Amino acid sequence: MSKIETPLTVILIFACLSLFSFSVVDGHNKRIAKAESERALAEKIMLDEKRSAEIEARSLDITIEHDNDPNTYLRSVVLSATSSYDNERDTMNFYWKQFSGNNVADINDSRKKSVLNFEAQSGNYGFELTVTDNYGASCTDTFWVNVSPEPNSCPVVIIK
Repeated sequence: MSKIETPLTVILIFACLSLFSFSVVDGHNKRIAKAESERALAEKIMLDEKRSAEIEARSLDITIEHDNDPNTYLRSVVLSATSSYDNERDTMNFYWKQFSGNNVADINDSRKKSVLNFEAQSGNYGFELTVTDNYGASCTDTFWVNVSPEPNSCPVVIIK
């Protein structure tokens, strides 16, 4: 082997090892990136499931009491967002929106208030509340009101 071949051989070996090392490191980095992406997706799915569970937990179930009067089929409902707060203690505006169920007649009168009052017949009502501070930051929450009908059973028929 000549004096020139030995340094070239060393350089070639070093170059091959560098390429191999780069390939291994690159593959390792790709595996790490893929694992991080999969972990982020799993966290997003868990957060979405948690959010759905929180929305379900905030469902309000109301039963219309049986009062032996067939003309009383409405139930007074009061939804209060008075516990809402802004970390910077900014003034807040409230915007109620009903997206499901029989229309609540007086919701327009309550849009700017933290409390929503309405009369509901049996059924499911979906609401969305957006709270906005005076700087324009806002958060929205969705919840359900489920009003069960007045319990009633069939009369007993007896023929003699």
